[in-house]
Amino acid sequence: MDFAKKILGKYGWKEGDGLGKSNTGIAVPLKASLKFDNAGLGVDRAKEFNDHWWERCFNEAASNVDVQLEENGAVSTGRKAGEDAVEISTKGYSTRKLNKAKDHQRNAENGVVYEHFLKSALLTQSGDEVANTERIKGDDIAVSHVNVLTDEELFKACGGRTAHKGARHGLKLSGKLARIEQQEREMLAKLLANNRQETTEVTDEPHKSKKKKRKQESSKVEPDVVLEKVEIESESELPKKSKKPKTQEKEIVSDETEAPPKTKKKKRKHRQD
Repeated sequence: MDFAKKILGKYGWKEGDGLGKSNTGIAVPLKASLKFDNAGLGVDRAKEFNDHWWERCFNEAASNVDVQLEENGAVSTGRKAGEDAVEISTKGYSTRKLNKAKDHQRNAENGVVYEHFLKSALLTQSGDEVANTERIKGDDIAVSHVNVLTDEELFKACGGRTAHKGARHGLKLSGKLARIEQQEREMLAKLLANNRQETTEVTDEPHKSKKKKRKQESSKVEPDVVLEKVEIESESELPKKSKKPKTQEKEIVSDETEAPPKTKKKKRKHRQD
């Protein structure tokens, strides 16, 4: 890549420009894209969890064992063969059923099998598809599903018996179960105590908020009352103007008119000739 960039750079090419005289070519070089995921057609991510192929194969292998009880009380075992035998396969379909369905359709008049391909529909000239009613369906070749039991269902089905060796001697491992039950009880008690504390805190908060609201309302009302008191007191404390009799006012005015202001005489200095 670096070598190609150097050669193109000599001719005036810059990174991001397209190839060609007018830069109309591709701007990104062709690279190999690697695919590491399983995304695509026919991929079922839940298949590994839903398809219990191991249990199915075990049941199929066990069903192929033919157990016969003879007259003398002896037990003989054999293996089923031919069509009576159960197919053991890890696939999600039965190859035996598929081959049977192919043979049946191949022998029909309107055969829908062409070597390894199956005819599913017919495409008309108008573009419509006519489905084939005799096509092989997935349910026809599907294998039998296995119902996986839970631990509780398995315990009930076994009648309370377990697979540990001490069970044959009457040991039930009750000590471990008792410890687990005690731990669960302690956990439940702690959870209930925490829930009660939370509920008490939640119930106490409304009372506190109500008290705060009352205090705020009282504080809002009190300043108005204080202001009114101050205004009333200030009005009462204002000094009352003393009303002098008119005669005194007249006498004061006459005195002021009779006594003219005294003027100070300035001494003039005689100039000496």
